[in-house]
Amino acid sequence: MTECNKCGMNYDSKEYEMCPYCGEENVIETGTAIQAVKAEEKGQSAKKPIKQQERPLSKRKSVGEKAGGSLKYIMIGVAAVAVIAAAVIGLSFFSGSGVTVPDQYATIQEAIDAAQDGEEIVVQVGVYRENIDFRGKNIIVRSTDPDDPAVVSATIIDGGGWGPVVSFRSGEGEGAVLSGFTVKRGAGILVSGGSSPLIEKCLIEDNSAEFGAGFYIVDSNPVIRGNRIVGNSAYFGGGVFIEESSPVLEGNTIAGNVAEMGGGIVIISNSSPVITGNMIVENQALRLGGGMVIAINSNPAIRENTIAGNQAERNGGGILIEESEPTIEGNTIKFNRSANGGAIFIVNSLGADLTIADNEITDNLAHISGGGIYLDGSSATIRNNTLRKNISTQRGGAIFLFNSVAKVLKNIFEGNEASLEFGGGAISVAPDSTLEFSDPDDNTYINNIPNDIVSEQ
Repeated sequence: MTECNKCGMNYDSKEYEMCPYCGEENVIETGTAIQAVKAEEKGQSAKKPIKQQERPLSKRKSVGEKAGGSLKYIMIGVAAVAVIAAAVIGLSFFSGSGVTVPDQYATIQEAIDAAQDGEEIVVQVGVYRENIDFRGKNIIVRSTDPDDPAVVSATIIDGGGWGPVVSFRSGEGEGAVLSGFTVKRGAGILVSGGSSPLIEKCLIEDNSAEFGAGFYIVDSNPVIRGNRIVGNSAYFGGGVFIEESSPVLEGNTIAGNVAEMGGGIVIISNSSPVITGNMIVENQALRLGGGMVIAINSNPAIRENTIAGNQAERNGGGILIEESEPTIEGNTIKFNRSANGGAIFIVNSLGADLTIADNEITDNLAHISGGGIYLDGSSATIRNNTLRKNISTQRGGAIFLFNSVAKVLKNIFEGNEASLEFGGGAISVAPDSTLEFSDPDDNTYINNIPNDIVSEQ
């Protein structure tokens, strides 16, 4: 017999892999996945995750956990206690939660197939090696505690290296919810077919695809809130790919993703997403748009995000904009780098609505020109920004205009630097470009090197 470290009751550890009274793991024999996650977060060497998670789900025994304290029963025979424990645990943990996995269904997909609209499926900690599809059902599928990062990290849907791990492609509505899972080793999450689910509090990592390794969103309008989208790789859109869609991305961390174009996010083809309050950091593009690509007549609202530490080998370390008219307001855009347009590169965007306003654009680097912003064959209104300590090795420490028109109003240019003697520490204006100010000029210039404005007209 084994004495439980949590509630003090004795039980047969050969029969039960968790205490049948309080749900405590047999830590002497197996350790727990949650303990492993916590150990990794502290930089310690983690134990191997729970052994029963590696066994077929149909063979696992599972016991719920009672919130708010341990369970105590009078010992009247092992069989009687087991019956009471099961009843009490079922009432305390799963009351009102609908069906559960794996105690009622061995796999998540089996539970989805059996569910009706409005039902909730609760999935216990474990590794579920499957690719799931909501199949048009407006149901909630969640882990036992989506607000606990340790539970999220230890409740894993593993796609086995092929196809979308989770699919919404049959017109699922707002009642379809995925909450509190790690989604990995596949092509991430697919949202298509006019679907509008809520995906929240998930960790989407270690996925790969041609388009959108974390999320591939086409012709749909999901809400993507409070997720961590990290370490994914694709050709277009390492973290997120949005096509002909208007999703809401709010409060996500999109970090460490890699792509040829759009390391963090790609927004193309008449898309108008609202992207607010996200951390878009340390993504990499092997060609264009380290943090984000916005292209082909798209008009997103990019507001109050932190876009930092991203890099592109060619253009647009933070953001690349082509043939589109986004609104970029209230963001912190810093420590990004590329050959041209360390923070923002804008090309072939001549619409009147392209606005860059109220942003902090600081400490960005262009290996050639436009440490902060580079305009090529484009027009934009650049208003009320702080452009500080941006650097280019040639021209336009803060802003470089090439064959473009820019209205530059009420900005602060401080400590920007261009390496060439004629480079224009604040602004460099190439031939065939037009720089428009208020009369008098209402921008502020402080310590830009080697000078504030150079025009090659």
